[in-house]
Amino acid sequence: MSSSDLALNAFLLVLGLAAVSFLLRPSMFRSALWRATLTPLSSIMGSGFLIMAPLLASVVGALSPLAVLGIVLLAYSIGHVIRFNITHIEPKLANGGLAGHTREIEYLSNVVLVGAYVIAVAFYLSLLSNFVLSCLGLSDPVAERLLTTGIIAFIAVVGYFKGLTGLERLEGVSAAIQLSVVLALIAGLAIFAVGFLDGGKLAFDHPDRDVWTQFRILAGALLVVQGFETSRFLGEKYSPDVRIRSMRIAQLVSGILYVVSVLLLMPVVQRMDLMDVELAAIIDVMLPVALVLPVMLMVAAVTSQFSAAVADLGGGGGLLRENSQGRLSSQLGYLAVAVCAILLVWMVDLFEIIALASRAFAAYYFLQTLLAIIYNYKDCPHTERLTIFNEILFVLLAVILACIAVFSIPAG
Repeated sequence: MSSSDLALNAFLLVLGLAAVSFLLRPSMFRSALWRATLTPLSSIMGSGFLIMAPLLASVVGALSPLAVLGIVLLAYSIGHVIRFNITHIEPKLANGGLAGHTREIEYLSNVVLVGAYVIAVAFYLSLLSNFVLSCLGLSDPVAERLLTTGIIAFIAVVGYFKGLTGLERLEGVSAAIQLSVVLALIAGLAIFAVGFLDGGKLAFDHPDRDVWTQFRILAGALLVVQGFETSRFLGEKYSPDVRIRSMRIAQLVSGILYVVSVLLLMPVVQRMDLMDVELAAIIDVMLPVALVLPVMLMVAAVTSQFSAAVADLGGGGGLLRENSQGRLSSQLGYLAVAVCAILLVWMVDLFEIIALASRAFAAYYFLQTLLAIIYNYKDCPHTERLTIFNEILFVLLAVILACIAVFSIPAG
């Protein structure tokens, strides 16, 4: 290894450690805004950060940066709907000021979402267990299920005895490690890209798909960046203003990281077999960039799945508390989500039913958008009416999300 390679690896390692140290400072956890940001940020980043670039490259090749930009903007627009609902609909739900049909849509959307959360928690942690055991050279379905069950039980116990604060601690450590690795990854890829631009050329051998199939896969890729809606269910601890600001921050930070990483990963991803994208293959192709990155990405792969599962379990518990109008505590909600997730781990093939979760998230976003549209015309005071821009945007989003819920092919 040359001295320049040693210097690069040392730089990336120091950068990652410095970022971890900064994010794990006690002052960070004393910030209500940062704690409230952890849940949506962990869920968005953990859902499919490592898989996004090869996934898009397998569909649209060198146009992947434009595709991820479109997906991020669409997700931010949906987040705008959720933030509108936090501001205007939540208070009326609490005081019973909504019309019956509006309450029914809200209840239905929450039922759909809690099912998606249960599947997502089981799926993320099954992937984590599979990856860990594969790294150890083991391939035992029973051992994988036992490990997944143990992790779910651990998170549920922390949530039950320590509440949302305990889950935020888990998310904080996991998210700090993941974000630090992402920062080191982007730095390493940026340095690699400078050298690539001197004489490299992008040439993707991606599958030849028709436009309709490409649309369906790209529609499914929207669900890779889901998770921002978890802010909606943190009302037990945070004010609407804090949740709205934290959701916006989480979407902006994750959106920038997604777009920049996909752009910088293009020279690396083109060397992959895009017909069969696996996490291990993504880690392997990082070796030419820097020797230290594959090891760091292995850590990120574990923490990303863990943090996404913690965030979704927390969101599911908060959602059950909201749907029961406080009769069911968040702690009992965490246990309920965990028990259902464990049952799924042992009873069904998660790779088959993850398609249901993907479409359920899209259906939830559709119902929330429909809720905002109905509220605008039926329940809100004249002074709270949507602007013409928002009216057009919400209707357009409702149409897009209905198509995604029906036609999308799950991504990631």
